Amino acid sequence: MAGADSLELAAARLRVESNRLEDAIASYLEPSLLQLPEVWIGPAADQLERDLLSHRLVLRGVARGLRAGASRLEWEAAGIRAAAAAGAGLEGVAGAL
Repeated sequence: MAGADSLELAAARLRVESNRLEDAIASYLEPSLLQLPEVWIGPAADQLERDLLSHRLVLRGVARGLRAGASRLEWEAAGIRAAAAAGAGLEGVAGAL
């Protein structure tokens, strides 16, 4: 079942990277957005805030994409395992005939 194992391993890696990305957003981007008005004022600050919000949106989209990819890989691995189990069941039936 090496194929299914490889897919599950890849899915786990995608989930780890997705979590790391979400952690980075929470640790760096969110605090920056909260502190921005206290530290910066004016048009440059407004542009920085728009940029940070845009980056947060993009990064969260990437994290969602990683999780979706992991789910697809897990689903594919489950299909491989189910097909292998069904094939093994058919072999047992054929041997009994």
